[in-house]
Amino acid sequence: MLCKRVFMIVLIMSLPLIAVVDVSPGQEASAAPDPVLVTLDARVSQFLEGVSLGQVKSAYQELLAGSQLLKQTDSIKKLVEKTNRLEKHYGRYREFEQIAAKRIGNDLVLLKYLYKCENFPVAWCFAFYRTPTSATTTATATAKDDTWRAIMVRFDTKLEMLCHQP
Repeated sequence: MLCKRVFMIVLIMSLPLIAVVDVSPGQEASAAPDPVLVTLDARVSQFLEGVSLGQVKSAYQELLAGSQLLKQTDSIKKLVEKTNRLEKHYGRYREFEQIAAKRIGNDLVLLKYLYKCENFPVAWCFAFYRTPTSATTTATATAKDDTWRAIMVRFDTKLEMLCHQP
């Protein structure tokens, strides 16, 4: 009886872990986190922390360093202005959390975050692309390579998009 009770407790405690693991068909579950996803999550987290502190322009400049998006000065200027109005429209910032992370092939990563404000949450989406360099190839590039570039940054309050995985 005691063995059965211990087994049930272990089973119940492991259920949330089982539900969190997202394994696509043809992939095996891995105990070690993907170092690329960890590194890019840190970049986005630093960006969102900067936004929450009102350091919007510098947060974008750091996130988009090396990206072709920086050349789209009018679009970036509008995005910075829109970001600066987050608190006015949705209330004071409370916290953010990553809600999705997905690698597509070896060279594309999609990340989604929920940016929680007092009155309403905001959904942020980021796409990073690994650009090839002469020094690295897709097979040898790692998370520490600075070849990952932001190719898309957007946010909105269309929360239904959160139902669709990246």
